[in-house]
Amino acid sequence: MSRAVRVNATMDEELVRRIDAFAERRYEDRSTALRQLVDFALRELQKREAVEAYRSGRVTLREFARALGLDTWAAHDLLRAEGVAVAQGRRAETRAALESALAELVRSVDPADPVDP
Repeated sequence: MSRAVRVNATMDEELVRRIDAFAERRYEDRSTALRQLVDFALRELQKREAVEAYRSGRVTLREFARALGLDTWAAHDLLRAEGVAVAQGRRAETRAALESALAELVRSVDPADPVDP
């Protein structure tokens, strides 16, 4: 863990009251509550930006997963939870790619086994 650095910030009184209420509910001090809230907000914003980048086609599923530090299946599940269609492209293209990948896998396991395309 990196060393702690003191930061001063000016905030609206109502926001400070809300932060203090959050801290009290969690039995934490204000500094800990602020660290938790800022960390959560930054991760949530990063997730939203990554989801939008994937949704608009600017990044692949692998790039999306890498940006959030997830494996491919966790990224897939996150996108589904966010209501984002994960499979891109036409159904026929996806089916052909899947069948080709399965045939290649079978050939690599047993090259003598004929595979119907």
